[in-house]
Amino acid sequence: MNGKNIKKYRDDNGISQIELAKKLGIARSTLARWEKNITSPRDDDYDRLREIMGDEYMNDIQTPIRNDAIEAIEDVSDRVDNILYQVTQIESNQRSFETENNKSMLKHRRIRTIAVISVCVIIIIICLYTWFFVLNHGIRDKGIEGSAEMGTPSYFEIDDET
Repeated sequence: MNGKNIKKYRDDNGISQIELAKKLGIARSTLARWEKNITSPRDDDYDRLREIMGDEYMNDIQTPIRNDAIEAIEDVSDRVDNILYQVTQIESNQRSFETENNKSMLKHRRIRTIAVISVCVIIIIICLYTWFFVLNHGIRDKGIEGSAEMGTPSYFEIDDET
């Protein structure tokens, strides 16, 4: 396979190795080895490459006849690269999810803290208001000792004449 044709296709269309590798569903390093003629695409990869690039860039590319052992090693190498690429994608997605989850948890924790503080402040204000009200007006509008307005106490007279 002539890797120069892949490079020419990328240059003509302004596509990076990463973009073309994503379209093909392979690792960028695998595509780089194809371009350098270190390895050649397997049949299914070759077919996807033909679909994407078209016959114009595939004219002088022919499926090479290779030694079975070399082909097996290259296939395993390509598959390992693809697996490593997918693992890094999964790890990246996991880190992204964990970061978003942590941000969400921190936001909820802040909201809970603000709510608890607000409720405590409201309770303190109600307690202070009640204390001042009772101190100044007494319970059921009866003056208590030390209040600002103390009415005249009313006494019940008891007849002892019975």
